[in-house]
Amino acid sequence: MSDSNHVLLQSELADELNRMQAGGTSYRLETAQLALALSRHVSVPESLRDREMARQYVRSSLHDLQDDRAEDVAKMLSMAARRAYNTPENTFSVDMKVKLEEKRNRFKVRGLQVKS
Repeated sequence: MSDSNHVLLQSELADELNRMQAGGTSYRLETAQLALALSRHVSVPESLRDREMARQYVRSSLHDLQDDRAEDVAKMLSMAARRAYNTPENTFSVDMKVKLEEKRNRFKVRGLQVKS
C-alpha cells in the first residue's frame, strides 16, 4: 500500500467535494463526503477503478446505506479512481505519441471524427 496512491485518490475526491460545495446538491455533497471518508480506509485504491469492486467495498463498509446511495458512492469512487490512476496521454512515451498521431491521421483521412 503506497501513500502516494492514496493521495492521488483522495485528491480527486477532495476536488469533487470542493465542486459540490461550490454548487452541488446536498445529496451529491453527502455522496462526495462519504466517498472521501471511505477512500481513507481502502487497502488497494487502484482496485476501485472497477465499478463492481467499488460496489463491493461500499456495501461491505457501510451496511446500513440505502441501495441508491451505495451505488452513487461506488460510482463516485470508481470515477475518481479512474481519473487518478489511468495514464493520461501526456505521460506516454514518444513512440506511443507518434503511433497515436498516426492513428488520428488515418481517421482524419477517412473523414471520421477524432476525439482529442
